[in-house]
Amino acid sequence: MSTIEPVSAASRLANLGFLASSGLAHRPEGAFLMVALRAAPSRHHFDPEYLEYWVNAAGFGRPARLARDSRLPHRTAFSWGPVHVVDRLGITNEYLTFGGELRADLVGEVAVAVFTSPAPLFKRGGHSQEWDVGAASVGAFFGRLLLAVDVIPGFEHRLTEASPLARYAAFLADETRRYQASAALRDASRDVWAWLETEHRWLQATSPDDWQSGKGLAAEIGASTAPGAVRTAGAAQLA
Repeated sequence: MSTIEPVSAASRLANLGFLASSGLAHRPEGAFLMVALRAAPSRHHFDPEYLEYWVNAAGFGRPARLARDSRLPHRTAFSWGPVHVVDRLGITNEYLTFGGELRADLVGEVAVAVFTSPAPLFKRGGHSQEWDVGAASVGAFFGRLLLAVDVIPGFEHRLTEASPLARYAAFLADETRRYQASAALRDASRDVWAWLETEHRWLQATSPDDWQSGKGLAAEIGASTAPGAVRTAGAAQLA
C-alpha cells in the first residue's frame, strides 16, 4: 500500500467533494478515501462538512470527528467500523473499514483528509454512491464483532492490536464458514460467494501471517455466537 499525502490528493479533488477506491481490485495504491472540506459549499457536487470515524484508545474503540476547525496537520491510525462523510444538511456517504491511517492537512484554503488502508474499504451507499459487493456482509460481520466484544473477556483488546488485514482475514474466515455451511446461502448470493473465494485465496497467498491471526479471531467470534453465549453490554460502533 502506498501512502497518499493530502497535498497530492488535493489536485484529484479540485472538482470533487470526495473520491474513494475500495481496493477490491488489489491495486498497489490500496484502498483510499479522499475528502475535501471547503469553507463554503460549491453546490456542484457533494460538499462534505465533517467526517466521523473510529479510533483505538487504550484498547477500546472510540468515536472521532474531523472538520475544518480541527487542529491540522493531523495524522492518526483509525480503527475498524463505519466512516461517515457528512454535509451541511446532515446527509451522508458511508463506508466500512478494517482500519488504516488518516492524514489531513490544509492545502491552500481546503482541508484535505485521506484515509488509506491495506484492507478493502467498502462503499455502503448514501447520497452519491452505490453499495460495494460484500458491504452488507461486512456490516453484518461488524454486528457479530460487537457481540464478541461484549461476551469474550479481552477480545476487544486483541481486536484493536490486530492489523487491518488480520481483521479483514477474520471477516473472510467467519463469512466463508457461514457460506460453506449453507448451500441455500451460496445459491442465493452467488456473486458474494464467488467474491469471498477470490478474497480468501488472495489473502492466504499474500499475507499468511495476517490470515492465521484472523482465523484465530474468527474462532473467538464463532464462540460468541454459539448457544449459551449471552450479550452483557451495549456498544455503539455501528452507529
